[in-house]
Amino acid sequence: MEKLDIGDLVQWSELGPNGYEQEKKVGVIAELYLEKRGSRNVALAKINEIVKSKSNLSLLGREKEILVVSLHVLSKVYNQNEELSV
Repeated sequence: MEKLDIGDLVQWSELGPNGYEQEKKVGVIAELYLEKRGSRNVALAKINEIVKSKSNLSLLGREKEILVVSLHVLSKVYNQNEELSV
């Protein structure tokens, strides 16, 4: 499994409004954590979903809680500090 970091751009699937077809969703990881469910620790991520607006821009939508095993990384965040020359 791929290592995830806060800030990674990820994709996952959810059931659509009809309850049969799956819709692909895209978002940015805001938080990664373990939660005890029953007798097991479950890896979860809080994700800010990216939604399309009417003016053809992308906006950050509401925060969602998604199982980490459902995520596919589209783009990794770069964690090292960089010096920018202006």
